Amino acid sequence: MLLMMFPLFLPIPLWMAWRFFRKEGDALARYRKVLFLTGIVANAVSAAVLLSFNIHAYVASHGTTPVDLDRIYPVLSMLGLGLLSSLLAFSGRGVFRLILVGTGLLTAVLWYFAALAASP
Repeated sequence: MLLMMFPLFLPIPLWMAWRFFRKEGDALARYRKVLFLTGIVANAVSAAVLLSFNIHAYVASHGTTPVDLDRIYPVLSMLGLGLLSSLLAFSGRGVFRLILVGTGLLTAVLWYFAALAASP
């Protein structure tokens, strides 16, 4: 149950990375800005789908009909998107790079555990 609540807190470090980027992102070259923003968006999409996956898993666990969530959600793609956002975070600078790297890795690990818990 506690593991299912972690995706609720993922927007907080994403918002912090966005705020640091807005404050200090002018020092980056244009291509590095684009790569870093792509990493933020990729991680936000992966975190949003993870949250919906966990909500669906919670509802399905209290239902009577079994649901194969691995076939409904793109689990492996979203795990890869979390890892990709960690790689794209290295194009940033300063504290926000570390925040996005940590958030991307956390998203990938949470996808792994959520998929592991929901698989038959």
